[in-house]
Amino acid sequence: MEEMQVKRKTWYDKNAVKREFKDGDLVLVLATSRANKLAVQWIGPGTILNKISETNYLVEIPGRRETSQIYHINMLKPYYKRPEHVNASELNKHLHDKQMDRLRELLNKYSKCFSNNPGLTNLVEHEIQLVSDQPVRTKPYRMSHRQNEILKNEINRMLKLGIIEVGESDYMSPMILVEIAGKEPRPCIDYRKLNGIIRTEYFPLPNIEERVEKVSAAKFITVFDLSKGYWQIPLSKTAQRYAAFCTSFGTYRPLRMSFGLKNAPYFFSKLMAELLNGLEDFVVPYLDDIAIFSDTWESHIKHMETVLQRIKRAKLTIKPSKCKFAQQNVKFLGHIVGQGFRTPSEIKVQAVLEFPTPRTKTQIRAFLGIAGYYQKYINLFSVIAAPLTDALKGRAKKGEIKWTTECENAFRELKGKLIDKPVLYAPNFEREFIVQTDASNAGMGAVLTQLTEQGEEHPILYLSKKFSEVEKRYCTTEKECASIVFAIKRLHYYLDGNSFLVMTDHNPLVWLNRNVSSNPRLMRWALALQPYNFRIVHRSGKSHKNADSLCRSVIDN
Repeated sequence: MEEMQVKRKTWYDKNAVKREFKDGDLVLVLATSRANKLAVQWIGPGTILNKISETNYLVEIPGRRETSQIYHINMLKPYYKRPEHVNASELNKHLHDKQMDRLRELLNKYSKCFSNNPGLTNLVEHEIQLVSDQPVRTKPYRMSHRQNEILKNEINRMLKLGIIEVGESDYMSPMILVEIAGKEPRPCIDYRKLNGIIRTEYFPLPNIEERVEKVSAAKFITVFDLSKGYWQIPLSKTAQRYAAFCTSFGTYRPLRMSFGLKNAPYFFSKLMAELLNGLEDFVVPYLDDIAIFSDTWESHIKHMETVLQRIKRAKLTIKPSKCKFAQQNVKFLGHIVGQGFRTPSEIKVQAVLEFPTPRTKTQIRAFLGIAGYYQKYINLFSVIAAPLTDALKGRAKKGEIKWTTECENAFRELKGKLIDKPVLYAPNFEREFIVQTDASNAGMGAVLTQLTEQGEEHPILYLSKKFSEVEKRYCTTEKECASIVFAIKRLHYYLDGNSFLVMTDHNPLVWLNRNVSSNPRLMRWALALQPYNFRIVHRSGKSHKNADSLCRSVIDN
């Protein structure tokens, strides 16, 4: 009998293959159907939590009454996750069929680069260097049961993704829950004490204006957004020790770079610099956004593939739902850019329009900060805003202010300028620049323009400055000269090495370049402008609209 059983088992196991799963593997589970208890179906995917025996595994399945349960291996089969689907068809109606096919082919070739789960780069490792040897330890904050449940869910998610691990350290920072009305609660780690003893690392901040201009000039624009960008940078062993954190239900060590660490922006900027080194002519990064811009379709496909090759080698991942492929216009750094022009983003403009009437100096500063981000769209911004900046004078940085009629008019006028949806054009360094300047009793203004092939004059940006008390005492000629000096110095990036026109409605300034004035201040200004190759052209007040139109009306009001 036993001999027969052995023979049968040998025959039965002849083609058998040993099956086993590892902790963290995704599996499908054969279970009874909820609709019909006599039927079975594959459900999941679930996650292997633990191997109980040679044939039994503890499996976690989200959405089930019992989230974790023991299953026999015969009830399990591997779950293979497909690469994240990238849908380009709905976003590129301006592309013809051959272009769409080429785009899909490229995205399929690099499909593994697109995932909602963060990658793990090999380019940069986050190091932490301290200026003090005294360990920082803080007890966990007490929280409600509801808040702890939210933290537990986030901890479990981070454990599954390999972002953190259970562990101890002689350094400890508390995890907290940030709750803002109208938004999802956001768990984060309070690193304030640790940041106080971390040595600061410095990385040059990118020039936002320059990057917006570059992208706005392009005909095709693609924007990649890295999936949880900070989590794609590993922490060194030393940094893991310092960045450990605690909750009321356990202590953990982060394996990836955490939000809130003092030098996190530095290391992320360093990653972007390493990743995109040498590609500055067609790629600009800002935080975890990567904008690829090109003038032709063929070059854009090549540029996209170059960047995707770099991302693949760096083992980074891109969030599919946040991508924009080969667009004519995209939102970038608070602007709508593309096809040679840019305009403020409607969402950002709405924030300015909905800003309540300021009652304190802090509120005025907040408004000027939001509106000031778009001051290059507004002719004579500083002159219009003069009553608001005047209200900030005085020693007290906070406190209530006297809200005058002039303040209210300035507040409304700045809002009105953005309602008109102003448009600025991208500079073309192959064409001549035109600088138009003007001055009034309160301040000076300038506009940089260029002529199109059709002879139309388009604004590139506006500049303005409120006169100081000393400058207000200048004579008319000096004020007009001051506006030219101010404009050319501020526009050095555009004008250096190029010949350009300076247009003004003040006749005596036509001779500024010849230095015929006996005024010492004018002489110093003329010498300061000698390195620039420009000629001054008189334009009558009637035709000098760009720089002059607001100046008079603002002062009259």
